[in-house]
Amino acid sequence: MNASVLIASHYGVVHFGDLECEAVVLKGGERGYVRRQLATLLGFTERQRGDRFTKFLREFVPKSLSCIEKEEVTILLPSGQKAQLFPAGIIADLATAVVDAAVHGTLHAARQKIVPNCMKIMRALATTGEVALIDEATGYQYHRAPDALQDLISKLLRQSSGSWERRFHADYYRAIYRLFGWKYQGHDRNPPPVLGQITLRWVYGPVLPAELIDEIRSRKGITQKHHQWLSDKGLSRLESQIHAVTAIARSSVDYRDFSRRCEAAFGGGALQLALLADEFEEVA
Repeated sequence: MNASVLIASHYGVVHFGDLECEAVVLKGGERGYVRRQLATLLGFTERQRGDRFTKFLREFVPKSLSCIEKEEVTILLPSGQKAQLFPAGIIADLATAVVDAAVHGTLHAARQKIVPNCMKIMRALATTGEVALIDEATGYQYHRAPDALQDLISKLLRQSSGSWERRFHADYYRAIYRLFGWKYQGHDRNPPPVLGQITLRWVYGPVLPAELIDEIRSRKGITQKHHQWLSDKGLSRLESQIHAVTAIARSSVDYRDFSRRCEAAFGGGALQLALLADEFEEVA
């Protein structure tokens, strides 16, 4: 564990519905939460934190645990109190894994009580991206360097919404529905919520960084779809990813198998802004 203490340059309280959690941004731009508060939201009392919380993380987000332990640092809050940082980028996967376990009937009875909080976290992040939530709560949105983001916005997003065209065809839906043993019967006006979560995580996530998805959310109307805001370059990336995800879904045994294959193929499904900026620099 790193013995150094880092000072939070920006601090605020993130709201997941009616839940509250202290959030910080460090000088290097790393975002995260106060670990003890996040543990409380997930049902761990003061006495149960530590080993039990680590065991919980190992069960639901094993691939992220090494990242949490590696980046675990002590931070100094404006109040003068010291706290442990829980890095951003993991809470959505953690909440989703808990809810998935509840849906599949594999969640331990003692953990059923945290499902409502996990659903509140998922709903909040579905409406506003995690980066935007933290930046708004801490005021960091007024201090971050805009150059790289604005450059990518100009390349991948339109100035105004385009007309709607079908981008996700029946083959995609049939392949995803089959993972759950459902039969796709044509266009569904009220598709199951898990479909939107899969699409956001494995179609949009690997080809658009979180900052661009947040920008689309801030622009689009209630009835508009994300892809209506993509430029030709953005649509090209999207369509290639739809084909890739469809192929993986077709060859997967079930949702767990599909998720593992996507993790292996797309590295967790979270494209970083810097990586995409570098890619466009090379192409230019």
